[in-house]
Amino acid sequence: MKVTGLYVYPVKALRGIAMPTAELGPQGIRYDRRFMLLTKKRSKKQTLAKMQLSSFPECALFSQEIVDAKAAGESPASDGDKVVVVHYHPPEKGENGERGVAGGDSSASKVSDSNRIVMSPVQHPPLRIPLNPSYGSLQPLDVNLHGSPARGYRMGDPYDAWFSACFGFDVVLVYIGDGQRKVLGDALKLGVHLPKKKTTKTNAEKNAHAASPPNNSLFALVLTYVVGACLALLAALGLRRKTQEKPDEPWIAFSDCAPFLVTAESSLRNVSARMSEGVEVPMYKFRPNIVVDGEGEEEWAEDYWGELTVTRGNASQEASAPSTPSLSRSRSTSSLASLALTSASSATAVTPDKETPTGPVRLLLTSNCARCTSLNVDYSTGTRAAGELGEVLKRLAKDRRVDPGTKYSPVFGRYAFLDQRGGAKSLDDDDEEDGVVQISVGNEVAVTRRNAERTVWDWPDL
Repeated sequence: MKVTGLYVYPVKALRGIAMPTAELGPQGIRYDRRFMLLTKKRSKKQTLAKMQLSSFPECALFSQEIVDAKAAGESPASDGDKVVVVHYHPPEKGENGERGVAGGDSSASKVSDSNRIVMSPVQHPPLRIPLNPSYGSLQPLDVNLHGSPARGYRMGDPYDAWFSACFGFDVVLVYIGDGQRKVLGDALKLGVHLPKKKTTKTNAEKNAHAASPPNNSLFALVLTYVVGACLALLAALGLRRKTQEKPDEPWIAFSDCAPFLVTAESSLRNVSARMSEGVEVPMYKFRPNIVVDGEGEEEWAEDYWGELTVTRGNASQEASAPSTPSLSRSRSTSSLASLALTSASSATAVTPDKETPTGPVRLLLTSNCARCTSLNVDYSTGTRAAGELGEVLKRLAKDRRVDPGTKYSPVFGRYAFLDQRGGAKSLDDDDEEDGVVQISVGNEVAVTRRNAERTVWDWPDL
């Protein structure tokens, strides 16, 4: 098998970005799901809640791309001077002539006026968001995604104002910052190995140690106590944020349940075979991070994959990201695929140099991915698709409800973690760039462990 696609979603729920090469770390592809949109719209308790395609299909009207800050006309930023540029594409008119309402879909008429969404009919200038903003001055906000809470940070205006103008109601953009969400399902974490922690001193401890004269333990003790007391006082006054302790188990950002989602083209062909001749279901509807062709594997063989090994350094010379997609308003399946994805620009692509490691990368596949109504979304109208493409979930459910832990939802794809025994480090640590693991489209992939039975979903209440 080979890797045939790599995708990243900096702002959760928006269209993905196709990449020729991706940097992998314990929390997923670099930049993946760092931001999330929240709103009180359609919230029964009138509290801020996540925006996802299943409940807010209008999110499909936004594309994103990663560029250099300087190229985008921005002042230099941190994390490699990268920004994500978000584009809003006003909804097309559906087959019934109404903008943003797909022909043949009567669900819109069932929505109460208070919950009805009328997207902006006009184009808005692109929004540029720093990919690693300084959150020291941002307002903290507790976020709960699928029962796994984390501390996030409100980006505030102009970001909130831009999204709110496009959606037509109040929207909040949240950055994950130093927040860490626990992986709740035991099956998801089964077999995931974490590297041994290194004992590191804080800057205060290092400074105190450097300032203390040799052979003067009393002075060192007093100085350490004074420095610690000062730092504690600053934290209490809100002038210094408390550093969150990293858990001794896998954790994630705003990804749903795991750092990676792996899918296979061999099984996608089975999904398209459920449609009429000439109707193909595009892979972007399943929102994967890593796509493999499934060559030599049977359809749905991935249900039993326990480990994949990616061999680097031999990517095909022909492998590259697609050219920049046209935003034409054709109704064909192929044009919809172009609408759904933004290709990686030259600034986004990561080209391995001579020092880039080329050893194998192991992915631990620990659980099935249960699918939802996001499969039915038309990315050009931001509503349920007309015709057969609006019935993908229903047709998949006929014989793909194979996980007793999520018996009402069909399965497509596998959640995965990066095996860190090879020395991979966090992508968000400034001094650990040497720990970045890169894979590319065209890399060879082998199934190095198969499970005797399908895994069973056990994330609580999901």
